[in-house]
Amino acid sequence: MKREKLLTVLLIVSVVLSVFSTMVSIFMMRRNKMQDELLQAMEVLVYTNKLSEDAMIEKAIVIHSADSLETISQNLETQRADSLQAQALQADAQKQANNPAEKHPKTNRHAAETKKDEPSLHDQLVKFVAGESYVDLGLPSGTLWKAENEEGLMDFNTAKKKFKKRMPAISQWEELLKYCKWSWTDNGYEVIGPNGAMIFIPAAGYRNVSGQIGKVGIFGNYWSSTIKNKEEAWRFGFESDKISMATHSRRYGRSVRLVYRPILAPLDDIE
Repeated sequence: MKREKLLTVLLIVSVVLSVFSTMVSIFMMRRNKMQDELLQAMEVLVYTNKLSEDAMIEKAIVIHSADSLETISQNLETQRADSLQAQALQADAQKQANNPAEKHPKTNRHAAETKKDEPSLHDQLVKFVAGESYVDLGLPSGTLWKAENEEGLMDFNTAKKKFKKRMPAISQWEELLKYCKWSWTDNGYEVIGPNGAMIFIPAAGYRNVSGQIGKVGIFGNYWSSTIKNKEEAWRFGFESDKISMATHSRRYGRSVRLVYRPILAPLDDIE
């Protein structure tokens, strides 16, 4: 009985080994076939690359439709144009190398005209968000400040409802104060960022709860989006000789300057 069981086990093992051997053989045959096909494809590719452009077009007539042939012709024309342009640039560079006057900026009219047409640093750092101009001042948080104030003086609730997250938090005003150079002019501050770009923040005054407007050109008073409680919110204020941040009644009318923050770096971690 034991012998019959042993023979059965051996038979099963033999069958399994035979099946496995067959599968390995099939796999090796397919692998060799794929390698041969790959080598053939590589040989065809090498041979094709050695064909002239005209020969490639002639061959395309046989193996491609009319639309494909037109595409190939266009690609070849583009390659010819690029080659001619590269040759022209190389010849121009050689001409300038051989002519000392062409290398001198004062005598090179083309160089002077090119430099004149280049955008200023400020223009290069202006970004457009939804059709509005924002300036990249090079701040650590990546915050962009809008180039101009919003029109008029608004109470906090009106501004918050209208502009939502585009109003700067008090921490963003703090960052602007910490990393930028502030220079007072006749009616506001020129704020120059670490990268040299600048925005102007005017002293547009304020409007009290009775609707009277005061200190225009003397006092700058801007809302932040940071709320203290139901009655007060943080504001950023300045005069020619001082800058302050404090909480005040939401009912006052103050200036609003919007921001856009594409890089979500936590302001609390800025040193």
